[in-house]
Amino acid sequence: MDRTTSRTGLVYDERFLEHDTGIEARVRLRTGTFDLSPQPHPSAAIITQRTREFLDGAGLSARMQSIPARPASATELDCYHTPEYIAGIALWARDNTQGPLRASWGEIDEETVLSPGSLEAALYAAGGAMNAVQAVLEGRVSNAFALLRPPGHHATSNQAMGFCIFNNVVVAAHYARRVYGLERIMIIDWDVHHGNGTQDAFYEDAGVLFVSLHQQDWFPENSGTLEQVGRGAGEGYTINIPLPPGTGDRGYRAAFERIILPIGRQYQPQLILVSAGQDACWLDPLAQMMMTMDGYRDLATMVVKLADEVCEGRLVVLTEGGYSASYSPYCSAATVEALMDADTGIIDLYDTAPELKTCQTIFSYDTRQALQRALTQYQKWWRL
Repeated sequence: MDRTTSRTGLVYDERFLEHDTGIEARVRLRTGTFDLSPQPHPSAAIITQRTREFLDGAGLSARMQSIPARPASATELDCYHTPEYIAGIALWARDNTQGPLRASWGEIDEETVLSPGSLEAALYAAGGAMNAVQAVLEGRVSNAFALLRPPGHHATSNQAMGFCIFNNVVVAAHYARRVYGLERIMIIDWDVHHGNGTQDAFYEDAGVLFVSLHQQDWFPENSGTLEQVGRGAGEGYTINIPLPPGTGDRGYRAAFERIILPIGRQYQPQLILVSAGQDACWLDPLAQMMMTMDGYRDLATMVVKLADEVCEGRLVVLTEGGYSASYSPYCSAATVEALMDADTGIIDLYDTAPELKTCQTIFSYDTRQALQRALTQYQKWWRL
């Protein structure tokens, strides 16, 4: 697709910032708790806000076509989430009660905070994801970047988990199938944590190819192992690539070149969705994968080329995690530059740091072994 005559769409809504995750101050002990001076929750609204400001300041958003968000309806959400869970989240957010909850309608884990603005933000995030798909499939934009909050890929049918409330990418995929009749959708999840909710939604479904590369043995526990390959009709259509800490840019590129791109070409999806977490970056406080801004640009460029090759460029990128307020915006901007085939001259925040060069060049024995294990596993279903 000629990106000189087409546009990249941008989904963003100020309502996303009303999802207030508050502060962290309490330390739990086996015998009780104590408090420290407060600091922002890792999934703070300021990261989303700074990312939008970065896109504005770099001149990227002005060159993108605005796609409005809208609230997802209960009927649209219950393609995956149970009606009881949807109603329970509404009550829980309205009451502004924080902390873990297990009830007859579902569960909220101890890390996922809800505030009075959380329900509206989550509804608009899911609706924004669907609007991005609509704009791409109807040809109003060539591809789209949805700067969503809260994220979604950990949310299961009846559990808010890992900062996620509704599963945006699952809702978007079901929307594309229901409204546009798509038969093959590929979801690529490069968030550093495994997209357990997305995997759960399509585990027995050959109509959605789910590919996740993530830090091994990380979060959620026992999720995203090589042995989790799908079930029944979906066997071989769940691709998990667990990678060791310190994988870096070269390791991620190799995973795409050796496994993800060949599988994508064979599957021939009609639409590609990306769960794009920036938390694999080298400055993220919740992981150790050592990706750089240039690495993210490379991954996005490869996915753009794959979409051009197999599905006429139809690609929607949905943000997930990313907890470095200083560096996550750089990685998102690099992703958007790839979608637009643009170079705005952004200089990496740590361009002169020797650690950055290490992140860009390291290709460890452990990473090579992890990729070889994945290749061996998925050769049972794909030509690799």
